[in-house]
Amino acid sequence: MRRGEGLSEADADARPVFRVAAFGLATRFQRLLGIVLKHARNNRYRFSLAEERRAGSFDIAIVDMTVKGGPEIASTIERVLQGRPVIKVGRRNDDGRPRDDLLQSAFTARVLFALNEFVDRHLFRTAGVPGGRARSPHAARDETGAMRRPRALVVDDSPTVRRQLSVALNQMGMDTEAVASAQEALDVVARRSYELAFVDVMMPEMDGYQLTRAIKKNRELRSMPVIILTSRSSPFDLARGALAGCNSYLVKPVSMQSLRDTVNRQLRKSLRTHTSTQVLRPA
Repeated sequence: MRRGEGLSEADADARPVFRVAAFGLATRFQRLLGIVLKHARNNRYRFSLAEERRAGSFDIAIVDMTVKGGPEIASTIERVLQGRPVIKVGRRNDDGRPRDDLLQSAFTARVLFALNEFVDRHLFRTAGVPGGRARSPHAARDETGAMRRPRALVVDDSPTVRRQLSVALNQMGMDTEAVASAQEALDVVARRSYELAFVDVMMPEMDGYQLTRAIKKNRELRSMPVIILTSRSSPFDLARGALAGCNSYLVKPVSMQSLRDTVNRQLRKSLRTHTSTQVLRPA
């Protein structure tokens, strides 16, 4: 197997891009913002610094509310550019306005989180899912009954494949967790539920076929669809996958359309099974 051979780089990085304009930010914060955005390669969205700050040249505004005229700038942007979210940066609460979205003291650690949240809430609104974060046509329920995005577990010892697949699944509206070995996968599925699992074949100690069999033999886990994603494509390998109990077998490199079709098909089955189990479970 050639490591790193999965989705093409173009497909894997086909994330939505949003332009960010800074108003009133000190030079130090602008520099930090540029560094954070440049290195956010595993984020579900891509952000770039807008070259201009005129109407139509940016998607999100970051306004420092502590500088002179900051509140007025934020108010003007919200009024004139309807639908353009404004992230308000400050030091503390002000009785004259709501709490700032992002405090200066946590700027570096929280700015990417704030940007993601604003894109989810303002630009990718989805009915029926709190916060509008999900872009998938499917939604799962957590232990409390609240709606959430479906979760996928990615199991592959290649960091490149883990990153590419996680980005692609995030783009489809799924939350992901990625691990590097079959044993790590068994550890996490024992603690948390997932709607799908993507499993590579060639891994040290326990291969993907063995991991799939272990999942399907477990009464609590067997309803979770397992999708084997590998470069091994011989009839013998396909037969081994079927005998292990995998629900789908995808051969790398896989197109985004094939991946999306498989995800949607298996999610429908997974969520239907999960709902039936909840209904049949005694109170």
